[in-house]
Amino acid sequence: MSELRVPTVAMVAGVTCLDGRTFHGRIFVPASSSTHEGPMRAQEWMNAGGQFFPFLPDEAEAPIILNKKEVLVLSIESGLEHEEEAEVEAGQIDREVLVECGTRQLTGHLHIDMPPHHQRVLDYLNRPEAFLALHDGPKLHLVQKHNITRVLDVGRA
Repeated sequence: MSELRVPTVAMVAGVTCLDGRTFHGRIFVPASSSTHEGPMRAQEWMNAGGQFFPFLPDEAEAPIILNKKEVLVLSIESGLEHEEEAEVEAGQIDREVLVECGTRQLTGHLHIDMPPHHQRVLDYLNRPEAFLALHDGPKLHLVQKHNITRVLDVGRA
């Protein structure tokens, strides 16, 4: 059966669940993407189909299965996703924001890659993806939009 397995790349990650529990360990994204060279980005992977995903907690021998709808924030440590940080291309807008999920707060940057007349933070938040990509230096926080209570647009980076 191993010939039917999809090759994956492990990424160091932390998960904060809606109930407040946190897990530290690894996620496994496909080793290739259909839209670009290299492994699938965590943002693409979390926003893709499927309601559940495997997560291998640190010091565990077997993965647990998490429900995406119960994930408040998935944070990726530097590594592969950090390369994407440098990909803010011409025409993209980089906005600094404060994201609140109840009493939790995260700050970072949104890389808005939308047409010129749709580059407001509001436009970006209203995209159909379930998770918002918030870049915070060497970290990428994927925040479940359904649980965002408020976003403050701090301004251009």
